[in-house]
Amino acid sequence: MRKGLTLIELILSMVIIGIVFTVIPRLVMSMNQSSQVTLKEEAMYNAMAQMGMILNLPWDNNNTQNPQILTVTPASAYDCNTTSGYRIGGFIGGRNCIAAPGISYNASAIGKEDNENNDIDDFQNTDVNVTKNCSSGVKGLFSILTVVQYSNDPAPAGTIRLNNGVTLNQSNNKFIDVHVRYGTDHQLYDASKSNCVTLLRYNSFNIGNIQINSRNWN
Repeated sequence: MRKGLTLIELILSMVIIGIVFTVIPRLVMSMNQSSQVTLKEEAMYNAMAQMGMILNLPWDNNNTQNPQILTVTPASAYDCNTTSGYRIGGFIGGRNCIAAPGISYNASAIGKEDNENNDIDDFQNTDVNVTKNCSSGVKGLFSILTVVQYSNDPAPAGTIRLNNGVTLNQSNNKFIDVHVRYGTDHQLYDASKSNCVTLLRYNSFNIGNIQINSRNWN
């Protein structure tokens, strides 16, 4: 009975071992890359869902009670004209600019007015951390941070500039940023970098709530 390997068997064994040690690392790398793509897709879907939910809300808390275009401070070129009852760029009869003679409603400050998310700026500084499980001490795989701020109104004429970096107390323009970042326990997290995966940005304007008249059929 043989107690050793022939030269051919030894060579074949070495070839097989070489193939295994070549293929396995590539398989592991491919699986890791697939996991990264899946995680980014999940983060994007969550960010888009967050943005979609925000955009379906009223522009301001006062719009939940009053459908008119709100007054902002300081005065803007887009303020309602108290004489005509309309604003620059508005269609006659198309918007509720003034609810009643001498009555106007102001836009509110950025932030949550109550304990409910019922208008756009209630989501200011909302940070959603997606974790591996439900344990309270587990750090996030990725983070979705929403920022809502007033920005300068576009010029009434000429080139329109949005999100020019200037934040105000009030204006007719709110910009919404949804930041998607790697969480602190993600393998690509780097404390020295921004860890940005993507950024969704949208502008929302003070145009009041549209009301459609309806009549009953007899």
